[in-house]
Amino acid sequence: MTQKIVIKVCLDGRRYLPKPLKIVIYMLKLIFPYDIIWKRRISTAKLRKKAMEIAVVSKGVESVTFEIDEKNQLVVTGKDIDTVKLTKSLRRNVGFAHILSLD
Repeated sequence: MTQKIVIKVCLDGRRYLPKPLKIVIYMLKLIFPYDIIWKRRISTAKLRKKAMEIAVVSKGVESVTFEIDEKNQLVVTGKDIDTVKLTKSLRRNVGFAHILSLD
């Protein structure tokens, strides 16, 4: 049976960080308040490409596309896809992601 999964991926370059690491980064920003050091922008095109590469490599995936209306929604179709594993891998490598629908 073919599944259709819609995952919303945050494409602004922010990753989920553990709370202790956030505290350390906050303290370092107070010590070194230079924007040049802390600016880390990755283009949305690169993040979109990376998200698609991660989704394609997952087991059981047949096709991966981004929604035309909502550019941050990844649509994955295939058989026996482990959605939790895919979402965790997207969170780890691209940015915050959560599952919107399973069909």
